Amino acid sequence: MTETTVTPTHASRTGDRHDEIRFGTSGSTGEARHWFRLPHQMEREVELIGTRLVGPVDRVLNYAPPQHLFGALFGQWLPRMAGVPVHQAWADPFAPLPVSPGERVLAVCIPMAWDLLRRSLPVLERAGSVVALHSSAAAPPTAHELVRRAAPLLRAHEILGSTETGGLAHRPLLPEGPEGGDAGPWQALPDVSFVRDAGAPTRGPEELVIRGPRLARPEHGTRPPDRWATGDLVEFTGPRAFRLVGRSSSLIKVNGVKVHLARVDEQLKACLPQTECVVLPLPDDSLAGEGYVVFWSGRGHAVGIADVRAALRDFPSPSQIVELAGIPRTPTGKPDRSALFAEFAPTSA
Repeated sequence: MTETTVTPTHASRTGDRHDEIRFGTSGSTGEARHWFRLPHQMEREVELIGTRLVGPVDRVLNYAPPQHLFGALFGQWLPRMAGVPVHQAWADPFAPLPVSPGERVLAVCIPMAWDLLRRSLPVLERAGSVVALHSSAAAPPTAHELVRRAAPLLRAHEILGSTETGGLAHRPLLPEGPEGGDAGPWQALPDVSFVRDAGAPTRGPEELVIRGPRLARPEHGTRPPDRWATGDLVEFTGPRAFRLVGRSSSLIKVNGVKVHLARVDEQLKACLPQTECVVLPLPDDSLAGEGYVVFWSGRGHAVGIADVRAALRDFPSPSQIVELAGIPRTPTGKPDRSALFAEFAPTSA
């Protein structure tokens, strides 16, 4: 059964450990761990994003599994607090969407949801309005295409965040994708503040470190941390705005040459838009030094390893290029690092 109706409840604000909700990180960007959030933190995030970006809704279509924070927030807590029905589309993605004429609909999206929404556009067109929230992995080209095709009925927003931080910033999801122009800066949510070194340069990448009342408690801690280093490298464009540059862990040195793997990824996307590519640093090797591997899937297109190498002619060569039938992904659409490295057999390159 994928259709449920929930009613508003008043969650505890006492901070009692018995009220905590547990979420786990997958380990795709670090060690897998459990994190705990209090009900008032969940409510506050729903209120912030619901008021700031979503507005009134009559029905929720949820494609995000609720064991993940994003799915729990907007596929469980928001409909419960608003007293509206929620269709748990993640449980049966191909089931018909229950949209009534004139309804204000919220679609809670991860990458795979956008193609399903595109196929269901005639059903969505019954709605009075549709707001889509997208989080976890980068929005696919289908998302930008649907925003362009379904405007002004549909508007969409990207949410940047993690299990550890909750949502920390947002931006509109534009009709043109990254290949078509600048996706625009991220704007911090009102209760998030940046921790910056007073001596840091005013221009150039910095690691994003934040403070806020919605940081989660780690499983071995007694309280949430005072601050959290997200691992993202950003360029600040204003007091509360920034552009993502990449991950701090993605800056490596290959044969003495600095390589920003985010730039490698951008180059592959620009030169080979018909392929799926994932660029990952190799584990440290005291003898071989640092390196990176490119996993790619051509999905039936006439693309070969030579094309991947040609796209990367301005960068030090990867240690290995691994062709796959498809890129394995986690339930929220992120590349599955463990599954990818299971396909990787080190060579002498």
